Amino acid sequence: VQRKRLVLFTSQEIGFKLVESWAARTDIDLLVIAERTRRDDVYGYRSALQAAADYGVKCIKASKISDQVKTAVITHNPELIISAYFPHIIPIDLIELPTLGSVNIHPGLLPFYRGKFPTPWYILNGSPTFGIAIHRLDSGVDTGDVLLQAEYQLPGDITGHALYRLTMDLGASLLIENLDNLLAGTLEGKRQTGIGSYFNSIEPRWQIDWNLSLTAIERRVRVHAKPFLPAYTFAFNRIIFVNRVLPTL
Repeated sequence: VQRKRLVLFTSQEIGFKLVESWAARTDIDLLVIAERTRRDDVYGYRSALQAAADYGVKCIKASKISDQVKTAVITHNPELIISAYFPHIIPIDLIELPTLGSVNIHPGLLPFYRGKFPTPWYILNGSPTFGIAIHRLDSGVDTGDVLLQAEYQLPGDITGHALYRLTMDLGASLLIENLDNLLAGTLEGKRQTGIGSYFNSIEPRWQIDWNLSLTAIERRVRVHAKPFLPAYTFAFNRIIFVNRVLPTL
């Protein structure tokens, strides 16, 4: 049986889960392009690079799409490219290379919650749910046709980091469950309609603004709670870090 050629651009915990799962498949010829940063170590994410080494999967460590990466991808001649939490834009010439196209797993319902940092905004916006999308890559940012979306209940007390990790767990499962459909080309793309919304940034640190409502403060504190840099305030000439806010009686 001829193996399907697949290129996976990835990083963080989701990359480890995908490599671990797909390395066991004898019907896939997998090439992994992965990044590893110091923050990954701080947050305790397992390494896609290490998983690839352990399972004998072809892998390139990359902090950008270099000429070396482009050459390796072209030489592999993939039938499908998957981007899973890879923090760099894949050039259009690579996106258009595979016969089955290129897809991305995104931690946001589309066309809403596009952008680099959608997950904290579910909390800040008070959304009761959050979502994950598998969509085609194109020249825009999270604008390609949607192949599959899943919506989940948002736990009322979840922190920003816990939600981010949850999207990686659920996203990995969604990709693993649907890889055969992607390789068979049986998922029908649905064009995104409407203006949608983008969430491309959030402040890295937040000083508590006591003029805000308790609800707004509580959400912002949860978004920044450990292991991120916690929200902070000053009292008696000391800085106080806040990881949790409870309503007063």
